[in-house]
Amino acid sequence: MLAKETQLSNVPGQRALWYIILAVVLGVASGVLIVAVNNPIYILVALLAIIGFVATVGSVEFGLLLLVFITYTRFSDIAVHTYDAPSIAKSFIVLLVVAILLRWGMSNERPTRSLMLPTILAVAYGLVGFASLLYAPVKDAVTESLSNYVKDALIALVVVALLKKPQQFRHVIYTLLIIGVFIGSISLHQSLTNNFNNSYGGFATAEFMNIVGETNDYRLSGPVGDPNFFAQVMLVLAILGAERLLHDRSLFWKVIAGWAAAVSTLTVVFTYSRGATIALVISLIIFFWVHGLKPAQLIVVLTLGVAMMLFAPPAYYERILTIQDILPNAERGVNIHEDRAVQGRASENLTAWRMVTENPLLGVGLNNFPYLYQEYTKTLGLAPSATRRSPHNLYLEVAAETGLLGLTIFLLLVGFAIRSILYARRKFIQAGMIDYAHLATGFLIALTGYLMSAVFVHAAYPRYFYLLIGIAYALPTIFDDTETGFASTPVLEQK
Repeated sequence: MLAKETQLSNVPGQRALWYIILAVVLGVASGVLIVAVNNPIYILVALLAIIGFVATVGSVEFGLLLLVFITYTRFSDIAVHTYDAPSIAKSFIVLLVVAILLRWGMSNERPTRSLMLPTILAVAYGLVGFASLLYAPVKDAVTESLSNYVKDALIALVVVALLKKPQQFRHVIYTLLIIGVFIGSISLHQSLTNNFNNSYGGFATAEFMNIVGETNDYRLSGPVGDPNFFAQVMLVLAILGAERLLHDRSLFWKVIAGWAAAVSTLTVVFTYSRGATIALVISLIIFFWVHGLKPAQLIVVLTLGVAMMLFAPPAYYERILTIQDILPNAERGVNIHEDRAVQGRASENLTAWRMVTENPLLGVGLNNFPYLYQEYTKTLGLAPSATRRSPHNLYLEVAAETGLLGLTIFLLLVGFAIRSILYARRKFIQAGMIDYAHLATGFLIALTGYLMSAVFVHAAYPRYFYLLIGIAYALPTIFDDTETGFASTPVLEQK
């Protein structure tokens, strides 16, 4: 017989005692904060952190879902930059680590085998970055990047440690869909009403930028603050929404999924991001090919797609058509000079490639590309920008800054993440849990879309990447132990 989910203690009296102790700690901490701190925002943030910590010790899933929400909405960054509040993410990640250790110490739970591989790869990549302190020209940039990397890698490992059951995976996806509805709806409202002076509490920003030629307009930037990176994270939600719209049996969640898919897709449109558009279109083609839509379903999808595209401004199509300017042409070759953005990216990426060829093994140093950009680009024949720039290609950025050694480890991290999803998908199918297999397939395509769009952007907001990677590596955990694995979940999803 399969055991039920492990509780904080096998003895009810001991479990109650722990809850009493935690309640006392919460009360004492609240009193100390009220007396010692005059800023109400600091008190609120601290109390929320303590409540989250206590709730996480009692409920693994609560902490996991809260981490997903804080990370994907950039709630902490918004609180810091908009309301001058202390960082929520830093303290919450630390509290999650402590909560995990307490659960391991107070119960029969133990670290899962799935933690080993991502931990090894994360440490290996971190050591490569740390080694660049020995030769990087700007060591302060390395130190800053390493500090951020530790927090980002911890997010991935915490997700692996917390996500242990199929229903948790489902709830993570639903949390992401709710985020898609929230962020997508307010961003779309901002665009359709031209309410660009309102940041909606910091969750909806917009940048007035060049669109195409002499046309300038606002590009949605959401809580991220940059349209291209915002489009990258929203296309993930668009794919997840499309999958749940197609396969979820609950009418309520079908509506939520359809809502998330529609507003997320339109948000990508109003960012005017060409790279994200290419990645989204390819991802949708893969999605429809994998699931083999019936003629009636295909007609519905095409109708909805055409209806949504009616909202797209004319300048969006003009901008998308400029993609042909960077494609090879028999008469004019590759024309990169007709578009300022394309010219800039060509300069950045060619500069990154030069750094790779001149420093193939270890690169120029973590986070040192922006500081060396102008020096390297002088010999390329393209006018360098007067400001520091980053390569608009994640993989070239990794290769330029950490060399082929760092790129190899990074690609292994990505490759094993994809393998983990495929493993979980196969196990779900073998167990007859078809709906969970669809969830895994949708997540794999969404992650693939994110990775494809990374060809056009660098790692300015890597926390999203490590959150998604953590979810991927966590999926095999479900099958590590039959007592806590998929077999304990009723098979209700078979068709």
